[in-house]
Amino acid sequence: MGEKNNYPNKKEFYTTKLRAGRRMYYFNVKMNKNGDKYLVIKESRKEGEDKIIKTRIMVYEEDIYGFMNKFKDAFEVMTSRDVTKD
Repeated sequence: MGEKNNYPNKKEFYTTKLRAGRRMYYFNVKMNKNGDKYLVIKESRKEGEDKIIKTRIMVYEEDIYGFMNKFKDAFEVMTSRDVTKD
């Protein structure tokens, strides 16, 4: 599903997407001019007939383990069967 960028001079070298109903999620791994890698997660969603809302978050390489740990915690809460909705 992911595709590697075959252009070594480009700062984006990995991209994949997830279609989820009216939403589209993009996951891009990029590199800045200093050689630091970062993840960009973009959400694009339709609102109404002709309006598209876009949101973006960037996670830098030095923060990726902490981000993943907190994402995992949130995932476990969301998928837990014993959580009740208020």
